[in-house]
Amino acid sequence: MDILKEKPDTKRPVIIRVATTLFAKRGVDATSMREIAEAAGVREAAIYRYFAGKEELSRDIFVSWYGWYSRQLLAIVRGPGDTKDKVRGAARLELSAAEEHTEAFTYFCENEARFLRALPAEVPRARDVFIELITEGQKRCEVKSGDAGLLADMLSGALCAVALTSIRRRRRGDLTNHLDLVAETCWAMITA
Repeated sequence: MDILKEKPDTKRPVIIRVATTLFAKRGVDATSMREIAEAAGVREAAIYRYFAGKEELSRDIFVSWYGWYSRQLLAIVRGPGDTKDKVRGAARLELSAAEEHTEAFTYFCENEARFLRALPAEVPRARDVFIELITEGQKRCEVKSGDAGLLADMLSGALCAVALTSIRRRRRGDLTNHLDLVAETCWAMITA
């Protein structure tokens, strides 16, 4: 989200929106800078004013959207409520992000392994945030005992899979309508 606020009176935000959409639909490797330029209505050289190349462009987009998502998740996990409330908050975040920012959500979910090592230290890792949620829940005896990393992976994987499947089925409007079902099912998966 931060990336779209940078240099708002230039073509940069348009280039970023177009690149995000193309990367989400085709993948980074299958998208050329020429295609991004054409879709954005700019010359290819204009992109190079803002980014050294496609790898930097794709990484910057990932870091921005992933950072936005993981900071929202961290606020939920460290906020008020019991673990069940926080699981519901995480489910709401996941589904609303997928519904409201479909291309960016798809892009950052499908490219996490590619760019995770490139995240700046100040960007929280979603997996670490989910582990924190599980660990705190275990301390309160609200979450089943066991490997917190495994339970965190199961929870985050379930949320991501539901959102991506709904997007691929073009059922975006249904996502937040099923919040209760998704949140309750995720809670049932980890509850003590």
